[in-house]
Amino acid sequence: MWKDVSTFIRKHKSFVLTTHIHPEGDAVGSEIALAAFLQDLGKQVTIVNSSPTPANCSFLHHVRTIKVYPEGYTPDVIERADAVIIVDVNNWEHVGPFGEEIRKSGKPRVCIDHHQGVEEGFAGITVSDTRAAAAGLLIYDLIVYMRGEITPPIAEAIYTAIFTDTGSFRFSNTDERVLRAAADLCTKGVNPFAIYRKVYSKRWGAARLIGSTLSTLESTTDGKIAWIHVTQSMFEEAEAEYEDSDALLELVRPIEGVELCLFFKEVPGGEIKVSLRSNGKVDAFAIAKRHGGGGHRMAAGMTLGGPMATVIKGLIAECASEPGIVS
Repeated sequence: MWKDVSTFIRKHKSFVLTTHIHPEGDAVGSEIALAAFLQDLGKQVTIVNSSPTPANCSFLHHVRTIKVYPEGYTPDVIERADAVIIVDVNNWEHVGPFGEEIRKSGKPRVCIDHHQGVEEGFAGITVSDTRAAAAGLLIYDLIVYMRGEITPPIAEAIYTAIFTDTGSFRFSNTDERVLRAAADLCTKGVNPFAIYRKVYSKRWGAARLIGSTLSTLESTTDGKIAWIHVTQSMFEEAEAEYEDSDALLELVRPIEGVELCLFFKEVPGGEIKVSLRSNGKVDAFAIAKRHGGGGHRMAAGMTLGGPMATVIKGLIAECASEPGIVS
């Protein structure tokens, strides 16, 4: 699986790395780990993303070197690079606006991802392992394959990627492969409790947002579908940031009888970002795919045009007829 990627890396001297819009722990951790590994090989690396880095990843090694497009970007960044590696995303829409710069450049591309539905022609070389719990797990596999050293900063970044994308090892994607990798990373210097504290440290605005968002909780189909929402005004009133809402859907998912839960988040500009979580009977990916989104059967997402009330009404009605909801 890694032979072509290894050859690609050894062939080129300088790289641009990127990931999806609104990156989280898996995306940022994977980028940071891969960048550090490439630098250890003597490569030149620049990370450019279409969205800012979330605060809960600010502790990772060299995270402040990540450039945000377009404010922190100049065309010479990609002009000087030999190649591009894209992690934790497999389609142009979710790369965001920086994706157009990559396409225009014509630079050779590798995609390392674990989501379903790879876009045709997205990269010249694609490693797509939907069984992998996190993109960070694939970066771990790549480094092991290339007999690289997993230094403490690399181990911390990979562990953060796996830790966040498995919901602190609580989600159904937590398997033997995940736990073996996590155990190995601990032997490389990872302190699990320290990372837990850093990843889940909350600002006061995030704490205030919990109450206002959970007060929007609604359900239908005898409780099989549940949803919450948050608006820009709610963010402002709580003095919270967009990323402060990331874990709130997991407070709804465990409710008894819920098969599918949704989180509707208004983003600047009026669009509605929808996150879906399934408890197994409903294919969240199938729903997201119909609306240009992506993900996995158990966790997926997409972005829809507002207003909020219209989006909620239409999507909940659609979900009510899904297999797994309709017996």
